[in-house]
Amino acid sequence: MEIFLYEFGILALIGGVLSAVATSLLGSVVVLRKMSFFGSGIAHLSFIGVGLALFFKFPPTIVTLAVAMAAAIILGFLARRGVHEDIGVGILFSTSMALGIILIYLAKIDNSRVMAYLFGDILAIGWKDVVFSSIVTALVVLYIVFFKDHIIYITFDEDFSKVLGINIPFVYYTFLILLAVSIVVSMNLLGIVLVSAMVVVPAASASLVSRTYQGMFKLAPLISVASVFFGLIFSWNFDIPAGASIVLVQGIVFLFTFLVKILSG
Repeated sequence: MEIFLYEFGILALIGGVLSAVATSLLGSVVVLRKMSFFGSGIAHLSFIGVGLALFFKFPPTIVTLAVAMAAAIILGFLARRGVHEDIGVGILFSTSMALGIILIYLAKIDNSRVMAYLFGDILAIGWKDVVFSSIVTALVVLYIVFFKDHIIYITFDEDFSKVLGINIPFVYYTFLILLAVSIVVSMNLLGIVLVSAMVVVPAASASLVSRTYQGMFKLAPLISVASVFFGLIFSWNFDIPAGASIVLVQGIVFLFTFLVKILSG
């Protein structure tokens, strides 16, 4: 617990908790819609934004956000016309990483800075990051409160959703944009490589033990927040990277819940 005696530890905990809540709530929808690859894909597509920002010396967060939201909208548009979200991501995944790597190479950026984008550094975030995360998390919570049932209806029966008068494009594209923004914000904590775990793993664990969708939306944030708390403690005590420690805890929780489900029949 010594890590939480320092300001960087407190900031890491607050930022991690905020990111955990936002990504796990949206991740519950991702798991229900069977679009887990989409979250990872958005993170990797965002690497173009990082490359463009470093090459042209623009603010990385703004450019990456713009690229991520544009990618989410384009992939959503393709999905609405018969191309599944994961297929669209698969087409653009490797190309975006390749272009980002080329731009960063041409910009002559130090390798340590590139590693920070790839793997994140939750212990280096500041109050500005916490404030930004707070705004994004508040928007995600409001979205889930007001549109959770709508997105579930759309997921399982779009025709019935039309009968109910649900504005399907608005609900769907708003979800994709919030997912993209949440992923970009979480990239500062875990990096491009690990951020998809924050979206998928807690929600997947919750889906194994929750009997209802309501329970899944409640349990996933609890698992994710607990993973951040214990991940930071393990990171401090065993002198290992914090982001990787958080993801490792999430993976252990998933394996445990999976075994419990199997053994309980």
